[in-house]
Amino acid sequence: MTQSHALPEAAASSSSGWTARRIAAAVIGSLFVLFSLLLLGVGGTALWADRTQREAGYATTDAHDFSSDGLALATEPTDLGSAGVGWLYSPGLLGKVRIRVTPTNSGPALFVGIARSRDVDRYLSGVQHTVISDFRTEKVETVGGSTSVSAPGRQSFWVASDAGAGARTLDWDPKDGSWTVVVMNADGRPGIAVGADLGAKVPALPWIALGFLSAGAIFMAGGALLVVGAFRRRSDV
Repeated sequence: MTQSHALPEAAASSSSGWTARRIAAAVIGSLFVLFSLLLLGVGGTALWADRTQREAGYATTDAHDFSSDGLALATEPTDLGSAGVGWLYSPGLLGKVRIRVTPTNSGPALFVGIARSRDVDRYLSGVQHTVISDFRTEKVETVGGSTSVSAPGRQSFWVASDAGAGARTLDWDPKDGSWTVVVMNADGRPGIAVGADLGAKVPALPWIALGFLSAGAIFMAGGALLVVGAFRRRSDV
């Protein structure tokens, strides 16, 4: 009974020309082609960023607007050089980092600083401020609290800072650890609105782009050979 069922199936497979090996080659080849498109997309984006988004050597984001009725704008902690995929944000890969903030309205002098996240958490604990949870989409979260705090310039934990009237630029050589960027009025008063952009030297960006493009080309070629080979053997049957 088992053989009587197997023989027709084998005969059907033989008559169609699509053996298990040919089907596997076509499927695997198609997956290789799809994966190559992902690699080529990442490589193309990296190459585009390197060629068109650099300003004074920095690969720079678009400017985004943020505001707070509280005392500060603060980013969520950014872990540099952490385990796993943290290598993507390693100091060696990023190179020098630039943070620029521009007030959207005339007002008091601005302060922008970067510090260990634990120090910022202590400084802003119990203080009304706004946390930027996603810079690209401008997603923020308001944290309630008091409306008074000592002026940021009086704190000694900043590893880099800049203060003054008008647009401020902060350049920083990143190091491993968890870091938070803070923007405030220099006198510590509430109410702040700025436009901000981020930049990084990313000296390896052209090589990253080349690596993804090369890998994408290899997977594309391999996938195409598998698919074409499967259909060619089918046509020869």
